[in-house]
Order: sequence, then C-alpha cells, then structure tokens
Amino acid sequence: MKNRTRITISIIVLLSAAVILKSYGCNNGIPKLKVWSKGADEINITGGDTALKFVKKDDRWYIKEHDYPGDKDLIENFEKRARDIKLLDLVSENGFYDKYDLTDEKGITVTVMSDGKLLRKIVIGKSTSANNQSYVRIDDKKEIYLASGIAKIDFTRSVSDLRDKKIFDVKSADIKSFSISYAGKNFLFQPNPDKDKDRDNLDKTDDADDSDEAKNDPPKWICKGYENITLRDSSIDSLLNIFSPLKAGEFPENTAKENLRNKVCSVNIECDGKNIELFIYDKKVQGMNLASSPESDYVFTLGSWQVNRLFIKDLSGLSVKK
Repeated sequence: MKNRTRITISIIVLLSAAVILKSYGCNNGIPKLKVWSKGADEINITGGDTALKFVKKDDRWYIKEHDYPGDKDLIENFEKRARDIKLLDLVSENGFYDKYDLTDEKGITVTVMSDGKLLRKIVIGKSTSANNQSYVRIDDKKEIYLASGIAKIDFTRSVSDLRDKKIFDVKSADIKSFSISYAGKNFLFQPNPDKDKDRDNLDKTDDADDSDEAKNDPPKWICKGYENITLRDSSIDSLLNIFSPLKAGEFPENTAKENLRNKVCSVNIECDGKNIELFIYDKKVQGMNLASSPESDYVFTLGSWQVNRLFIKDLSGLSVKK
C-alpha cells in the first residue's frame, strides 16, 4: 500500500514538473522568439513564382521594381504574421527539408528588416490539415517547427493585389459642391441654404414617407437650375460614398493617360479650397471602365457599381417621389 502511494505521488510530482517546465518555455526545444516594437521598413518574399520586395519611405510602402505605392494594411499584415508567429512543436533537428516543402524550390522565404538589420527570416513550407498551421524554419537554423498563424498562401499575392487602390478620399461633410457631366448634361450640386432654417418648427413624424420628407425636412443638397426638384438625402449620400474613398478596380498595364480617348463622364468635387477631378472613359477592360484623375499617376478602372451611380441623365433617381 505504501509503495502504491509513493508511486502515485511520484507520478503527480512528475506531471506537475512537466506542466511547470512547459509554462516557463521548456516546451520540447521550442525557442522563445524575439518581438520587436519598431516597425519594419523592408520586407522580401521569395520562392516559387514569387519575388516581391517592399520598401517603406516617409510612412508609405512601395512595391519595388516599379515603385508602385502599396496597400499599407496588406503589406504590414506580412510583418504582423512574421512577428506574431507561434511555434507549437519541434518536428525535426536533422533537416528533411524536402519532406516538409522547406527547400528553396518549394518553400516561401520571408525576411523582415529595419534599418538594414534582420528582424526575422522565415521559410514557410507545407501546411497541415489543421487550420492555418505550417512547417517552418526560423533565421536560417536547421530545426523544423510546426507553427500556427502562418501559411504560404498568406504571402503569395500578386503585385496587382498589393497595389494601393485608393485614388482619393473625400468625406461628404467636407464637400462644398460637386458637379457631374454625362450624356451632354451637367448637374451642379450645392448645399441647401434652407436646410437649417426654422428646423425647430418642423412637424416631423417617425413614420414620415417621401411626401412628408419633402414637406417637413428640407434636403441637404439642391441642384442648380433644378431647385424645384427635392433631392433625397439618402440617394445623394449613397452617391458621395463612392468618394470615401474612391478605390480602383485594377491598374491596366501599358495604358497611359495621354492615350485615353472618348471621355463619357466628368466629376468635379470642391472641398476645402481644392478641386478634385475624375474622368471616366467609354473603353472597358475586363468589364470595367477606364478612368483617370490628377490625384493618381496611373490609369485605373472603376466597376459598374461605381460608374452607374455617376452616369446621371436626369434627377429622377435622386429625387423624392411626390
């Protein structure tokens, strides 16, 4: 009986020690990775058909070779995944890189740098059946680890995907006026000077329909020359949301601004003493209209959901039904 008690106590002590050692980082040879606070200013991704380099200048990321402005959130997510990687288990200390797709031919290598110093180098190999777990090597060491929060697919994006698609960003509250020219007509929208007059005397109801809106609550916007038409606030807000921000669909290669022809729509936005222009053309690429703006150095495309709101032939779709 005493021997049984001793054995039981010994087992408990051993299990407790294992738990304590694991808590203090002695987990099957898994190293504690350094965490950096200063952000990276260079990220390289290579392997297979992927060869990407990102450099940060003046708080903006650029995709090297072409110096395209890059999408800040997407590129900094590369750094975040490399920094926050979690090693789960030591798989091998003896190589076998081909088995885990960690060779130069099969792996994806990610290097993160700051001021010329290496913050982290990761080779990402085969993924497991478990969600978002992959085999990796860290900082040129020979050991292979199972890691979570990282996978090759996270780093295999195209240059087109990673370009900054924001052309400009104008909030509706900052817009002083805007005009849209399409199909031979020009519509100039301005703030309604009567919007804030006598609002305390308006007889509003919670279930007001379009007729009540027209009678009781002056619209925020009017259209010059069409002051007798009451514009619906929600329709104008929906239109202006296109510009907050205006995002390109794609940037077609080998298409220069000076070669663009047949402009079908022009938009001019006045905000804080600045005029922002947008031009839309009849030519389409992959079903999207070509467009340009002085706010971007590149020709870009806009989707049908954007251009169709700007192709205004009359005010029927923006006005209150009486």
